[in-house]
Amino acid sequence: MPGVQVPKSVFSGDYQAFLRLLIEARKTVGMRQHELAAALDIDQGTISKIERGVRRIDLVELVAITEALGIDPLDFVARYLEAREGGKRG
Repeated sequence: MPGVQVPKSVFSGDYQAFLRLLIEARKTVGMRQHELAAALDIDQGTISKIERGVRRIDLVELVAITEALGIDPLDFVARYLEAREGGKRG
């Protein structure tokens, strides 16, 4: 599709919005980083790197994270799109 650009940086506004929502989702369900890490069978440092934008995640990892948090991955993506679109309008 012409005119569509994929952000190449974790420092893009879109990726920062994604990270804010991911952290907010974890905190909303009352889960600490080490608890999420244990649920995913990874170390807490990896969760920290993800939340700081040091390590990007793919779709498979996003689904695993949202399911570990007990939230619907599609609902999470819908919230992201709303936040992203809202930020682009303002």
